[in-house]
Amino acid sequence: MMNLLLKFLETPGNVLLIQGAPGTGKTTLALEILYAIRDSHRVYASTRVSPVKLRTQFPWIDEVIDSMSGRSSKANWNSEFQDLRGSDTDSVLSKIIRLKQAKQRSVLVVDSWEGAMRNSTPEGRKMLETAILSELDQTKVSVILVSENGEADRLGYLVDGVVTLEQNKLDRRRMRALEVEKLRGFRVGNQHFPFSLEGGRFTFMNEEQLEGPPSILRTPENILHTATHYSTGSSQLDELLGGGVRKGAFFLIDSENTVSPQSLRLLVNMMRSNFVNQGGACFSVSTGSFSSENLAESLRPYIGDKALEERVRILEFNSQLPSKPWILKPRGGQLRDLAESYKAWDVLKETAMGMMVTFDFDRLVQTYGEDLTLPGFAEIEEGLRDDQTFSIGISSRPTKLRDEFLRQADYHIKLQDWSGHLLIYGVKPFTQVHGATYSFDKGYPSLDLVEIV
Repeated sequence: MMNLLLKFLETPGNVLLIQGAPGTGKTTLALEILYAIRDSHRVYASTRVSPVKLRTQFPWIDEVIDSMSGRSSKANWNSEFQDLRGSDTDSVLSKIIRLKQAKQRSVLVVDSWEGAMRNSTPEGRKMLETAILSELDQTKVSVILVSENGEADRLGYLVDGVVTLEQNKLDRRRMRALEVEKLRGFRVGNQHFPFSLEGGRFTFMNEEQLEGPPSILRTPENILHTATHYSTGSSQLDELLGGGVRKGAFFLIDSENTVSPQSLRLLVNMMRSNFVNQGGACFSVSTGSFSSENLAESLRPYIGDKALEERVRILEFNSQLPSKPWILKPRGGQLRDLAESYKAWDVLKETAMGMMVTFDFDRLVQTYGEDLTLPGFAEIEEGLRDDQTFSIGISSRPTKLRDEFLRQADYHIKLQDWSGHLLIYGVKPFTQVHGATYSFDKGYPSLDLVEIV
């Protein structure tokens, strides 16, 4: 989204209105745009904050990073900050006209529009609007107007682009989003973009983009377990959970129906591969509509053939598929299948350094019925805890089995698709919403999380 805004302002004469309630991040976005713009004279005209206070609140605005060396240095913005506090309309008008007469490629931020119009007469207001909004293309000037009250309704008809910043709640957690009202001349496929103000920066959450396998495949770098906790395979997810998942604990992943099955599989496979690559064994009920063969092939590049055959077992409910070392085919009866699973489990335990089990509750209910109740479920839970098993439950809809697991869950996270963006947040422990994206640049998938603050 930031690239789209930059391209919009590259066209001389375009005027962008940034509107929203106090505290939604309007000034931060305006400064972030100026910071990212290249090959233009950048002017920030403030009617609310002094240049000194602005630098105190946003120290990064004076930093310039050399594209060749990567080193940072101080930028000379002294002539580009205009302090318009206390200025009358004529003073504001003269500074804007002087900038336009220079006919230098420029981007001007007026923060805020209400401050610039303060104490103006109707005639002065009209003159100021004309000075800012007319003949900008001939003078090579693009303008960003910041507004936070009803003036925006009128300005929306005069400007070329309008974005609105909002702060709402998502399941009692902070949610920030930018809505694109219009960007004249540009096609906007998605109108809503979540963002974060972490560290005083304006950071858009990346849209969910699931790439195919990287051209160069590498074994993932192990995220090591500790004496008391298992790692999820992502240091950032471990941090969200408070240091990983305690050994013997139950971990529930709630995935909304709108979340891509590939996204969910990537997350769980990240946990599986990290566990198996540290000598553990994995016993799985395949997630979603993926077959055991599909799951095995998605794991193979990251754990190898030997580990797949010796320390991975996947329940396969399709009896027509050919047998493989990692496939465990249920016989179709709940008690009998449970007994067969116990046997396979005991064999894995003999050679593995720890056990992981992943239950897809939706798949189990689909196979055995909505009223599925595992005999001796309490005993099974006790055994998993006593063996310090990494127990993962996966669900996308409420079922009796899922609810039983939830009552015992020590960790509980939710995955949600929000306007094409993958969001993750913790219920146990309680966390704020994080934007989630997968990166494949290391030769294997890794998870990046950005907290929405």
